[in-house]
Amino acid sequence: MTVYGSDAIVDLLVDLGVDIIPFAPGATFRGLHDSLVHHRTDAPEIIECLHEEISVAVAHGYAKATGKLAAAALHDIVGLQHAAMAIYNAWCDRAPVLLLGGSGPADAQLRRPWIDWIHTANVQATQIRDYTKWDDQPASLPAAMESLVRARQLALSAPCGPVYIALDSEIQEQPVPTDWAPPAANRFPVTEPLAPSADAIRRIAARLAAARAPVIAVESVDRDQGALLRLVELAELIGAPVVEVQRDYNRTELCMPTRHPLNHTGMPLSAPPDVVLALEVRDTDVIPGCAGVPVIQVSTAGLAVKAWAADLQRVQAAEMVVAAQVRPTLDALVIELKGLIDPSDTSARVARLATHSEQYRAVWAATAAGAQGITPALLADRLGVATGNAERVLANGSLHNWVHRLWSIDHVGAYLGSSGGAGLGYGLGASIGAALAHRGSGRLVVDIQSDGDALMTPGALWTAARHRVPLLIVMENNRMWGNSFVHAQKMARARGRSNPRPEVGTVIDDPAVDFAGLARAQGVSATWTVAEAAGLDGALAAAVDHVLSRRAPALVDVVTTAD
Repeated sequence: MTVYGSDAIVDLLVDLGVDIIPFAPGATFRGLHDSLVHHRTDAPEIIECLHEEISVAVAHGYAKATGKLAAAALHDIVGLQHAAMAIYNAWCDRAPVLLLGGSGPADAQLRRPWIDWIHTANVQATQIRDYTKWDDQPASLPAAMESLVRARQLALSAPCGPVYIALDSEIQEQPVPTDWAPPAANRFPVTEPLAPSADAIRRIAARLAAARAPVIAVESVDRDQGALLRLVELAELIGAPVVEVQRDYNRTELCMPTRHPLNHTGMPLSAPPDVVLALEVRDTDVIPGCAGVPVIQVSTAGLAVKAWAADLQRVQAAEMVVAAQVRPTLDALVIELKGLIDPSDTSARVARLATHSEQYRAVWAATAAGAQGITPALLADRLGVATGNAERVLANGSLHNWVHRLWSIDHVGAYLGSSGGAGLGYGLGASIGAALAHRGSGRLVVDIQSDGDALMTPGALWTAARHRVPLLIVMENNRMWGNSFVHAQKMARARGRSNPRPEVGTVIDDPAVDFAGLARAQGVSATWTVAEAAGLDGALAAAVDHVLSRRAPALVDVVTTAD
């Protein structure tokens, strides 16, 4: 039986641990498409999508939910352009995504008239090179196989990120020589974690042990539950509040259990700090209450620098800068500090911090309970009750951080965080990716979906229905581009406009979008549109039951008001 280049590529993808390949079909990877369908029964599963931005978002969400390398296939040039926004999100979010781009023949004599010419580029990755970790356009099958092995290594090595390989259609479609020997993927491991030096650990530990009011600020623990637990241990040992710094509209990931008494995110600090330990914080100047305070910065951000996008943000003033990952840093710090600190010396400080946080949590609960109309606070509260008995995974959204104020979340896998790049169109696709990862787990995957973001990629609803993903979509339908509405208000106020009209160009109304109808048209169960608080509990309970009992998607359209 003849074996083709794309067959060999599929064999290697299996060895590299790739489970799924979302894509919208394109002729430049028709060889790969055929091999995925026909070459072997355990080939990566094709996830059918209606737009390349959705394909990459699905892979992005799957990578975060599993911690594994995720792949997506992209038609050349035009498909890559469609995917660009989602690729940028994955770059800013440091997600390990393997992008497989088809390409027309590099040999011009082999190109079909017109279409192969307008869909062949030199170099194709130029479109996305500024926000991918690495790219390649191999000219032979052996080179393509080496590229795939290297791509996995780079995508999964800290700091993680998307990588792109353009696979020439001729490489895919040519027969493989009979003496072909594929590379052994297990001979090319991912790099070991980046650990700080022993001297750096001693200096950091001494500084924290001597501090009167230390603060720990964190944006990422690399989605590592062990790192989260070590962070809890460190905070309790030194008696420090932990502040999760928000990167865009939602928190990057879960770094500290939401109900832990030392999680002081969203509340003022109880005492002026004298030192800040910043863990993967991109901009230490925005740490609340810490302006001018000496900072010890531990981060891998400087190892993923690109000149085009300013996602590295401003130059950070610091007392120390350590290029290391969070987990090995915390492991070493806790051991070192146990030799310097007696927990009884910090127990009174821990108690004071716990009392401080308890007061604010009581205020938050009262705010949600006393809400007039379906505010984000009320919706977070009622959704928390409706899903509280399930093993839930919040794949997207946070209702303006009300979820973190009101829900108990203590595992990194239970909250998958923001898009990274704050690019619209992320939520539905990424949530589908997370739900695909949990199809056999019995978990309830939840997408708190903003209306404007959903309208960027509405075809993702079809993918959810097509693959029967266990996903609860709760539409936060405020019928506006909320962030832009606030900016319009600020500009009108700042300029003293006598007749301010912030709603012009920012409201998604007249006509209002029928999201339940939009979902039903694509096969998603959606019989619930809720505009009054009295109907909220029943609709959420019914939708949760549908997802859990049928392991299929459901959408609840909730018309919300401002806090």
